[in-house]
Amino acid sequence: MRGAGSRAAVFLDRDGVINENVDGDYVRSWEAFHFLPGALEAIARLTRAGMPIVVVSNQQGVGKDLMSAAEVEAIHARMVAEIGGAGGEIAAVRYCPHLAADECECRKPKPGLLTNAAGELGLDLARSVFVGDAASDVAAARSAGCRPMLVLTGHGRAARAALETDGSLGTTEVVADLSAAVDLILG
Repeated sequence: MRGAGSRAAVFLDRDGVINENVDGDYVRSWEAFHFLPGALEAIARLTRAGMPIVVVSNQQGVGKDLMSAAEVEAIHARMVAEIGGAGGEIAAVRYCPHLAADECECRKPKPGLLTNAAGELGLDLARSVFVGDAASDVAAARSAGCRPMLVLTGHGRAARAALETDGSLGTTEVVADLSAAVDLILG
């Protein structure tokens, strides 16, 4: 699917990029979901620029039976509605419910979430950007052929340190938050 589509897109990780992480736990309910400052406006700016936006997220809390797929999907529906109310539009939300030990193709750092969405939506991965806060997001972007961008919100600072230590940060652009990422994308 790499490069098969015609439209460039922006892929966004969810926790730590769009909303706050919950320390030591999972976002299990809408009450625990809190948008990061500036995230709604940043997504609205991408929408106004005509960029399709796809949210891709590992949600192994489902595989651990800490929450159901229905609960995750309800959170995503509310997130998409709130984003819509702020002038943004999400083309798709894709998530991996599997445990890391399952070694599925959809769990980041593997590129399955991105390649499947690109195939379904006619997106050109080579022209797309993936904004995340984890080393697995950077690896998934590279595996899919996307431009990786690391935000320092969420787990971003720890991810940057780990990527610098192991030498795999490479040409990954590092920005303060989603608003700064959008500045760079639309630059």
